[in-house]
Amino acid sequence: MLDCRCPAGWHPLLVLTVEDTLEQAREEIADHPDLPRLVADGCARVGDKWEPYCGELLEARCWAINVAKNYAADEGITFVLLNDELDSNK
Repeated sequence: MLDCRCPAGWHPLLVLTVEDTLEQAREEIADHPDLPRLVADGCARVGDKWEPYCGELLEARCWAINVAKNYAADEGITFVLLNDELDSNK
């Protein structure tokens, strides 16, 4: 697909990736063994539903992270939010 970009004239500006979304999630959520899987699931859902109408990639990632949090809650998984962790250390 990447090899065909230039000949096809297709130059995507916004690409939602699990790796980048996971990196962003780790700025908010403490590391958890299920976080990568749930973020990947969140990205899959958002990627299927996202309609780019002046939307930003950051918003897509935030949506995917929120989906991952909801999936975690549905599975009884508790993520520690980094802001909560920082507040409890004060």
